[in-house]
Amino acid sequence: PSVAIEGATRYETAIEASREAFPGGAHTVVVATGANWPDALGGSALAGVVDGPLLLTRQSELPASVAQEIERLGATKAYVLGGEGAVSAAVEAQLSSLVGGDLTRLAGANRYSTAQKVADEVVALQADYDGVAFVATGANFPDALGASPVAAAHGRPVLLAPTGGTPYVPASATDVVILGGTGAVTAGTESSVRSMPGVASVTRYGGANRYETAKLVAEYGVAEGLSWDGLGIATGAAFPDALSGGAMLGRLGSIMLLTPSTSL
Repeated sequence: PSVAIEGATRYETAIEASREAFPGGAHTVVVATGANWPDALGGSALAGVVDGPLLLTRQSELPASVAQEIERLGATKAYVLGGEGAVSAAVEAQLSSLVGGDLTRLAGANRYSTAQKVADEVVALQADYDGVAFVATGANFPDALGASPVAAAHGRPVLLAPTGGTPYVPASATDVVILGGTGAVTAGTESSVRSMPGVASVTRYGGANRYETAKLVAEYGVAEGLSWDGLGIATGAAFPDALSGGAMLGRLGSIMLLTPSTSL
């Protein structure tokens, strides 16, 4: 059998993912803009660590249905990812009111520093962080999304690399998993990661395209304890469904494959 996690909009689909993963509620929610992807790429790992869903919002307005879902969950804490250009102060104030005032915004000057702040929070919240960190390109979304269930299930932060540049990697990370081929994360970036003190191993999962990479990452996820049973399938042509779906699948203990929208 198959289960459709779907809504009329990206915001509604994220709500359906939240309901599937957290039928009994959740103490904490992670909220990111539904209009763009960079800030939310690390959100699945944070959602996994706080044991809550990743919900999406409009920049200037929290959809009423999302507010209702937060109330259904009974959440008493919220994280907002990204600056006010992504999630406005007005939305932050509304979220803060919904959860009783316990709200943290994780935002940097750009997508890379936001990813750093999210990663640091992911590590800080774990007494038993396993030392694995993901590195994906900050120039596109598919590779990081394919790893989102594994990131959520195991609390492994997702860092973004500038093209040809050196990503931030937490000091406590010992094993780095690079997502995507050298067209996404260059050999020079890989070399810079390998030379970081404390990094004992670097592994790359990169296929000929986003779909092949997601397949390789899914196989890695199963080797890391996740299951093919309950597999999620999302479009690889757009980001919103896989964003919320990745956090859901991590909670449910399964992995995700990406597909073109008209043929598997």
